[in-house]
Amino acid sequence: MSTKKGRVLYVDDEEINLINFRETLCDEFEIFTAASGPEALALLEREGEMALVVSDQRMPGMSGIELLVKVRDAYPNTIRMIISAYTEVHELIEAINQAEVYRYFVKPWKEDSLRLTIGNAVGTYALGQEIQQFVDQGRKQMAERMQIFEGDSE
Repeated sequence: MSTKKGRVLYVDDEEINLINFRETLCDEFEIFTAASGPEALALLEREGEMALVVSDQRMPGMSGIELLVKVRDAYPNTIRMIISAYTEVHELIEAINQAEVYRYFVKPWKEDSLRLTIGNAVGTYALGQEIQQFVDQGRKQMAERMQIFEGDSE
């Protein structure tokens, strides 16, 4: 397994939350931050796929769910998480059904719980990437063997 830090994007319109998130997790993960949904999408376009995108739900212009649906469509392997001070049931259901979130986290977060959850999400992403590489390698080897087999049968 790679020793490379997992790449995590945190999106929140409150600067203090961006700072706290970065300071809490920067030793273990490569943290990127954005203050809005459009800024997050531009950052993803520039930096490429992240292991995890964590978004505040209530932001001006674009909600966290709206952002994470766009992330899911553009980067289906990226793990998605909502973090919010609000726990309305319809938002929880929408997050699960539309954005297919990994976890809905409540602010204020508990540092140990957040760190563990982020670590699990990044680990899930990394495992998925390793499995995909293994599958791709197996398909390539199978195609090569089929070419050899077809060449021998002519």
